[in-house]
Amino acid sequence: MNDVDLKQLLVKVPNSPGVYKFKNKDGKILYVGKAKNLKNRVRSYFRKEKNRAMRTQKLVSKIADMEWIEVGSDLEAIMLETNLIKEYRPKYNVLMKDDKNYCYIKVTNETFPRIKIVRKVQKDGARYFGPKTSAGQVKKTLGLLQKLFMFRSCDLGMIWDDDKVQVIKKTIAYPCLDYHIKRCAGPCISEITPEDYGKNIEQIVEFLEGKTERIEERIKADMQEAVSKKKFEKAAQLRDRLLSIEDLMKKQVVTSSNLENMDVIGFVLNEGKAYFNLFQVREGKLINQENFIADAPGFLSGDEAMAPEVLERFLFDYYGKCSDIPSLVLTPCALFKESLFPGWMNQEANRKVELRIPQRGDKDKLMELAVKNAESFFKQHRARWAGFGEEEDHLKDLQEALKLEKLPKRIECYDISHLGGTDTVASMVVFENGKPKKSDYRRFKLRSIAEGEIDDFKSMNEILNRRLAHLSHSPAGLTVKKATKKSVSSLNELLTAWNGTEVEDYKDWTIALDEDKVVAALRVELSKEKMVLRSLYVAEDFRRQGVARALIKFTSKKHKIKRTYAAVQNELLDFYIKLGFEPIKSFPKDFSEALKSAKERAGTNLIAYSPGKTHDPSFSTKPSLIVIDGGKGQLNKALKAREHYGLSIPMIGLAKREEDVFLPGQSLPVLLPKDSGGLKLLQQLRNEAHRFAITFQRSKRKKHLTQSALDDVPGLGPKNKMKLLRFFGAVEQIKKAEDSAIEKIVGPKLTQAIRASLDEPQTS
Repeated sequence: MNDVDLKQLLVKVPNSPGVYKFKNKDGKILYVGKAKNLKNRVRSYFRKEKNRAMRTQKLVSKIADMEWIEVGSDLEAIMLETNLIKEYRPKYNVLMKDDKNYCYIKVTNETFPRIKIVRKVQKDGARYFGPKTSAGQVKKTLGLLQKLFMFRSCDLGMIWDDDKVQVIKKTIAYPCLDYHIKRCAGPCISEITPEDYGKNIEQIVEFLEGKTERIEERIKADMQEAVSKKKFEKAAQLRDRLLSIEDLMKKQVVTSSNLENMDVIGFVLNEGKAYFNLFQVREGKLINQENFIADAPGFLSGDEAMAPEVLERFLFDYYGKCSDIPSLVLTPCALFKESLFPGWMNQEANRKVELRIPQRGDKDKLMELAVKNAESFFKQHRARWAGFGEEEDHLKDLQEALKLEKLPKRIECYDISHLGGTDTVASMVVFENGKPKKSDYRRFKLRSIAEGEIDDFKSMNEILNRRLAHLSHSPAGLTVKKATKKSVSSLNELLTAWNGTEVEDYKDWTIALDEDKVVAALRVELSKEKMVLRSLYVAEDFRRQGVARALIKFTSKKHKIKRTYAAVQNELLDFYIKLGFEPIKSFPKDFSEALKSAKERAGTNLIAYSPGKTHDPSFSTKPSLIVIDGGKGQLNKALKAREHYGLSIPMIGLAKREEDVFLPGQSLPVLLPKDSGGLKLLQQLRNEAHRFAITFQRSKRKKHLTQSALDDVPGLGPKNKMKLLRFFGAVEQIKKAEDSAIEKIVGPKLTQAIRASLDEPQTS
């Protein structure tokens, strides 16, 4: 798009609140922003200003198109911007790490509450503490709390009735090991009342809130009461609990004499990243410290003018997830005057939250300490990656060795894993700028491989077809649209050449036009967000260009289709599997005539396709290089998938034996030096793909074995099988279980049959 187009768009930008998107010449979103006044904010980017930040200059130089979305309020703009940034992860936005890095402590809302580590906050009446960045540290904390307060960790369903417990959801044999080693008070066997158990949970909640003085006072009072009643054993237990809490809290630092609740945030910018340190101070005590990293493209050390933008994005991301918002937040710099964050924060907390920049006194010293810790975190992070710190050099080395036109900034590696042809799976791992990008990893279940079939070549071809299909666009030079009266004549010519038929109702057809000539056509039957393909044909000269996919995609989008069905002959099955279809057993009742017609034809396969998630940020990103774990055979199959979609992505094969690198069209491999940075990078890619694939394959195999282990037991129906597996967890636990426990579920006769089946010795 040229400058004139942008100027015309700028005139149309409204004065209302909303969200704007800047795009490059390829249509990729570069930046997403929000504004109280869209016109003022968007126009500010295109004004000539002196001393403008280099990052902003680079962004503006790449803008070729823009879009905006008007909303009803500033709050709606904030929410929409946050969702769009999460979905598209634009290059020039400040991006916090993926949600999977965070965890929360959850106290459930039950008669006998549980305390768990979870990844998301839900509106279920439970209490949440977090986010926390170290799940390992959280586990240690909960382990100590379980020793002190003996809360349950099982998922038994329990209700309190007539002074005793009724277990209404039996998931394990109880009482469990935790009860016997004094890690659980035994609510499942009525060893503790809901009132006494609730007191323990209240103390845990107060501990997590930093209110340890109340806990200590309460324990001392309970200890004195136990002594007065001559319950010396209970008093000793309370004494040990008190000493443990006092010892733990010795590590905490008193930072405020007036018992304030506040968060202190310090950060540093370095080489396109922001390193944050956050102190949580509750009732005057420093109870927690967390570190975070954000991608901040274009922000460099000392770039103080743009620091408010980095800080604002962090505040939105962190407090959008935070379950405990204090009344005071200390920051090292002020936000922009037009920032929407203060109003959003007050609404989120449902009260006034003060943002303050400390100038002197204890708070200023604490801010200095927070910034110092952020600098220390940056140095630690850089040191951890020191062994992998020459990423750019490795990429340049690889570019030179493989004679690539561009630096391979995004590399994808694929591996196949199976056990004797069973439970075949595949993995895709992604390295960006020489580092693993785990949020973009993907795994696949094979659709075209029969159980017990060993064919790595066929598997690789299927996986690359499924992956590259996301990069194929509408065929160049063709127009996809609904058929019209004007196109009937040309459509009839195509159908006559194909199978000697003509159009009955042109409104049923979607067509692809080369100028005015119909070169492909699709006819469907529609019903309730579902459709079945009745006819699909592409002229021979226009095949292998993604025309069929374009027709199906256009029709699905137009009619908001969630599920597509088809009945195809054996020779076309592979083609449809490449499009994303999967074998099924039957059609829905809506398509009974289509099903009847399909059954009358020999060699017909029933298949279906669900578009699912419309935007996958990993699949929609084009790689700079694709690495296939294998030799020439696997590489050639991958190349056929690439050719099918008319793509030109560089591909190589990496054979394990001698670390041979195979290039397309070359019979002999390229041998990279053993100390080559490029080879080290390829090895790390291959090893990571293998690890990711084999982990998935093992979990799939374990699930498969667990579900099928009881299939051969005579008389054991599916309901009883699922009850056994749900109660005991796995077949190994069934083998170890007492006969009486199994008899409670399936009775004595089936118990004997299970024993005979599972205990039968295996022969090789």
